[in-house]
Amino acid sequence: MIDIATVVFKDELPILKLQAKSIERYCRNIGIRNIYVIVNDDEDTIHQIDAGWWGEAANHVLVVPRSAFSTQFVQDGWVSQQVLKILAASMSHNTWTMVLDAKTIFVKDLELKDIIDEQGRARVGTMDIYPVFEPTRLMVNQTYDIDLQKQLGPGGVPFLFQNDVVRLMIADTTFKMKQRFPLWFQRKGRITEFMLYAGYLQYRFGGFETFYSPENVLFPVNLCHSEVDQFESKLQQMKQDSTITASIHRNAWKELTDDQKQQYQHFLLDRGIFCAWELP
Repeated sequence: MIDIATVVFKDELPILKLQAKSIERYCRNIGIRNIYVIVNDDEDTIHQIDAGWWGEAANHVLVVPRSAFSTQFVQDGWVSQQVLKILAASMSHNTWTMVLDAKTIFVKDLELKDIIDEQGRARVGTMDIYPVFEPTRLMVNQTYDIDLQKQLGPGGVPFLFQNDVVRLMIADTTFKMKQRFPLWFQRKGRITEFMLYAGYLQYRFGGFETFYSPENVLFPVNLCHSEVDQFESKLQQMKQDSTITASIHRNAWKELTDDQKQQYQHFLLDRGIFCAWELP
């Protein structure tokens, strides 16, 4: 029912190993066929990724160099990462793809019945669009001649793409823009993958309700580089029973004290991610 896709850079491999262990422990009951690891870096990086990190899920792992998509990529890794998330979902012939960042660590058991409702819709809800994404919203509106007012929850990763819709979006947008989709997307610069997808749902289906439930059950907790002073409160949020994933941005990690790093590692150890002590 749900595949998993992570786009990774070379310097994220240590944290990817933790994510792999968390997938093995907490994602056994969501109907995974494939775990796509898309390498957005030198192709030699693929040889540094060991499917054994995923333990019992190792046979599901496909490590894919970005050259497999037969297109050019811009130097800006933030932009290329986003289009690669879309392209990864387009590869999957499972129903859904859950997109992650390398730093996204599962800390709670996932059950398919909790994520997908009785109508087959993902239970992610909707959210207001953050002011910082207003330029993106305007680009999406212009692309599809719509007035997008909401985005899908949880507003970032873990994000659930409906794979058939992704393939439709790529085909329709290619025809509409008269450019190959990956090149067009990257030329837009600051358009974002999840906002574009939300806009396409409104354009093609009149809204989100066909594929997405208004109820949200995905509660990630992320510490970004501007929130280092909130570490203690964020860690407490990570420990709440409702939290599905935890993550710390690599730039935030560099600013944490040794004691704070150990607190996070102990939290992950308590959740059964026993390689957490290997974090540099």
